[in-house]
Amino acid sequence: MTKNSPEKRENLTLKRIEKKLTRPMLAKKVGVSAEHIKSLEYGRVNPSFKLLVKICDALDSKADELF
Repeated sequence: MTKNSPEKRENLTLKRIEKKLTRPMLAKKVGVSAEHIKSLEYGRVNPSFKLLVKICDALDSKADELF
């Protein structure tokens, strides 16, 4: 899997902020650490399908809007 583009990574961060969620808050909602959310936002890692679905649900977004 390739790393996320900077534009898409930014979308994840902006959507999280728009929903007034901190990294720890989103992490708790989706069952991962805040550090993992940070790694996703910085494009260091890609989410598993299961995590992707949870993030999309938590942020009320579609996958192609975030990654």
